[in-house]
Amino acid sequence: MKQLSAIVFFTLILLCSCRKEKFTSESNWVAPVLETSLNLGDIIPDSISRINSDNSIDIVYETSYGVSSVSDIVQIPDTVEISEVSLSSLTLDDRSFIDTLTLLELYPASALFHNQTTTLPGQDIQTKEGTVVDVTEEFFSTATFVSGFIDITIFNDLPVVAEVLEFELRNDDDKSVIVNGVFNNLQPNNSVSDSYSLADKKVNGILELIVKRVKTLDSDGPVLVDVYKGIRTEISVRDLKPKSATAIFPAQNLIDKKDEIEYYFGGAEFTQVKLKSGFIKLKVESTVEEAIVLDYSLPNSFKDGEPGTSLSKTWTVPPAKKGEKIFVEEMFPIGGYTIYFWGKSNLENPTFNHVYTELIARIEYSGILRTLSLEDKIRVELGLVDLIPELIIGDPGRHELSSNDTVGLKLFDNVSGDLSLEDAKMNLNFYNSFGIETLLDIKEIKGQNTRNGKSLKLISSELLNPILLKKAVNNPPLVAYEYDVMLDKSNSNLKQFLELMPNKLMPEIEAVVRPNGTINQNDFAFDVSELLVNIRFEMPLKFGLDNLTVAVNESVTFFNDEKVDNIKGGQLFLKLINDFPISGRTKMVFKDKMGEQLFELFSGDNYEMTAAEVDPQTNKTKSPTESELIATISKDQAKQLSQIKSIDLEVYLNTEDAKRYLMFSDYTINAKLISDFIYENNL
Repeated sequence: MKQLSAIVFFTLILLCSCRKEKFTSESNWVAPVLETSLNLGDIIPDSISRINSDNSIDIVYETSYGVSSVSDIVQIPDTVEISEVSLSSLTLDDRSFIDTLTLLELYPASALFHNQTTTLPGQDIQTKEGTVVDVTEEFFSTATFVSGFIDITIFNDLPVVAEVLEFELRNDDDKSVIVNGVFNNLQPNNSVSDSYSLADKKVNGILELIVKRVKTLDSDGPVLVDVYKGIRTEISVRDLKPKSATAIFPAQNLIDKKDEIEYYFGGAEFTQVKLKSGFIKLKVESTVEEAIVLDYSLPNSFKDGEPGTSLSKTWTVPPAKKGEKIFVEEMFPIGGYTIYFWGKSNLENPTFNHVYTELIARIEYSGILRTLSLEDKIRVELGLVDLIPELIIGDPGRHELSSNDTVGLKLFDNVSGDLSLEDAKMNLNFYNSFGIETLLDIKEIKGQNTRNGKSLKLISSELLNPILLKKAVNNPPLVAYEYDVMLDKSNSNLKQFLELMPNKLMPEIEAVVRPNGTINQNDFAFDVSELLVNIRFEMPLKFGLDNLTVAVNESVTFFNDEKVDNIKGGQLFLKLINDFPISGRTKMVFKDKMGEQLFELFSGDNYEMTAAEVDPQTNKTKSPTESELIATISKDQAKQLSQIKSIDLEVYLNTEDAKRYLMFSDYTINAKLISDFIYENNL
């Protein structure tokens, strides 16, 4: 048997190898291409549908329009003050120094009569030598003055009249004269003073005091001689404003500013602001060779939970190196603080839109020798920036506003064609959680379908008169004021409005903020306050359709390794199982990997899906209907099959005789595409 089979097999090979023409045959290749389903979710998104207990569906769609933040009403401007000062206010302490030229120094022979009573002869002593006086610790090492005074007081402790006293005060190093003068007829145990300007003078800390001439009269009879008393000189400096100085500087204020900064809010008058966030901005540039302390405060403020704790901040600017600059920058957060905008006091006008600030730039006593000059400068940028309010209290002012913004409606995003509704409701919830009255005048609400260019104005007697939204109440908690307007087919053209299937809502609303004034500037606004129109559409999903389109896109692959050239043609079968009580025409678009259309099938009046029959008792379909649609594939179309990567299936739904049908959540259209190709075999 095995031998016979082998003989037959080799015989066939020989016969075939001797033929001059190929042998061909045809076979049918039947295979499913895709399966998919379409349901109401492809028309109405799940997010806006509500399934009732009987599986019927209501459409519920909500959107809002209006002001949702206090920052939409009020912007607090940045206020940065710039203080740039040289050290024109720099001062040195008033100081004094005393030196004595004794009788023993004036008249050495008087040593013979110390503590004795005798008659003293007159003397006329002249000298060019003086006493070196070191006032470095008491005064300064060196200084050149813009202004200031040196006071010279001479006490005559001698028991005789000083007829002539001539003195000179000079710098010890270069012998430059600072002051000189002459006093006459100074009686015993008396003193005489004079003041001398130090403007434009350079004074060193090591001075030389010369009493150039002392001329005394004879004593008026015998006198008690004390050789350690004589001419006592007191040197005092006061009101010193140095141009430059090397000294141990005393503690002092370089800047001392108390300001009321005015804010502009476009007619609003605010008395109090609680900050959600914000900063004190500091930027310092200094060439001063001494550390500078900056004290900044807002006395009329407090921190949340800490009443009585005002906002204050201290910075220390390090000393600059000689000939260099020092820079300091910081953004100090101040969220949680409440600032009163009544200025320095709420007892004096104005009591709104003013913030009282204090700034001191000071040098503290360091005990370190420093060199400072008028050329040294400090520049301070300081203020409040990026303020975001959590609460504003005051008078917002009367404002007339208009709004004609466009609101997008996604209610009918997946719907095209014509729609016939059974019923619909629209609730307008006017919501005001601002502590400010607002009068709304709804001029019009227009809907537009940008897909077909049609528009319609919503008309209702409920919208003819202005609506007063009263103030919210903050006890706390914050309780908003709400006002509702309900529209339906009995008091408006809402049904026709929605049958337009608008995807744009264009309200034109005029608002008057604070139309009736305010009492004691006690209106308020929180950062969570809102002035909204909450729009809610609600309708049973019972409608009629005219060319309403439902579409689905599916990925497909017709061939893997098969030779497309061997396909002569064939048919595609589209089987549709329909739960909907609606018939529909179809179209199937075949696309390549780039999404470009190659060809379309199942389109035209001859391709229609039949509707399922409705049970009049339940208003629901009894059982699905099955439709089979057939399309012929040409040889040219067959050659393109290997390029096809996706298919768009579109179903155009239509109801008959303007009937409206109630829709249920379990309604579906199941689609199955089957190919039956004629395949050519070559031997």
